[in-house]
Amino acid sequence: MLNFGIIGAGGISHSFCGALRETDGAQTTAVAAHDLKRAEKFAKEEGIPRAYGSYVQFLSDRSVDVVYIGNTTNFHYECIKMCLLAGKHVICEKPMTETEEQALECFRLAASKGLFLMEAMWSRFLPKSLKVREWVAKGRIGGITAMQATIGNNIKKDMTNRFYDPKLGGGALYDLGVYPIDLLTWFSRKQITSYTAKVIWAPTGVDETVSLDLDLEGTPANAMITFNAPMPEDIYLYGEKGVIKVPRAHWGGDAVLLDPGMKEIDRFSQPERFGMKFEAAEVVRCIGEGKLVSDIASPEMTLASSRMYDRILRGKGN
Repeated sequence: MLNFGIIGAGGISHSFCGALRETDGAQTTAVAAHDLKRAEKFAKEEGIPRAYGSYVQFLSDRSVDVVYIGNTTNFHYECIKMCLLAGKHVICEKPMTETEEQALECFRLAASKGLFLMEAMWSRFLPKSLKVREWVAKGRIGGITAMQATIGNNIKKDMTNRFYDPKLGGGALYDLGVYPIDLLTWFSRKQITSYTAKVIWAPTGVDETVSLDLDLEGTPANAMITFNAPMPEDIYLYGEKGVIKVPRAHWGGDAVLLDPGMKEIDRFSQPERFGMKFEAAEVVRCIGEGKLVSDIASPEMTLASSRMYDRILRGKGN
């Protein structure tokens, strides 16, 4: 039995605890938050034995084998290092870090300590995502000729909330953009080789809309990411023989295969319940097999995304 500890008492951590209850070989034994009362409330709601208001005390808990980090983006880098230095395996919510340099440092530290580290890109593990990759590999739509992705929410323009606060790692690219950037490469089995980006900046200095024109090894793709409008959150893969539509690409259970006339010819559908359980199972499997990284949510996946953050948000080149 692998014992998980939780850092962060927000909604995403509740979702992960629900997933752990559905995962063989896993249980949650402790939770930590900066506010002890929040940690205690979380522990009571999730049936967790121990709650801590100090990360240092939490990491001294010998019952914790692996830590799930679910707090805001700005804390991820330091929390990952603290956990690894304390001898704990780590799965960290996306974006795992704010920069490529931070990501590299974390993976190198994990390797030096002989510990497992993975970004919690749960969408890669969904059964529908694996089905899309299977359809592509089997040539169901022939060669991919173009791709499109949209993801957006109409976020309240409160410049003090986590979405707009740069001190909390705010911005549309960190919060939403990680999904199309990652899933377009995952589904197509191609890497981003160049891009152009149009960014609309919020008054706080974070990005609130990003339009990306991408080149994936010669295949064009477009991704629209925004805090300014609700979007369908779909991905389309266009091919010589048809189209794959992935509704609500980063969650849910459906994938649709269309013929050249956009008529549905096949559909994969599996109702989603605790979709994070698939990534949790990967953590249990990898650690059980002595692996330090996942082949599915690999370090290369994380580094590619963080490299895009550096280039688009900090102007470090194309």
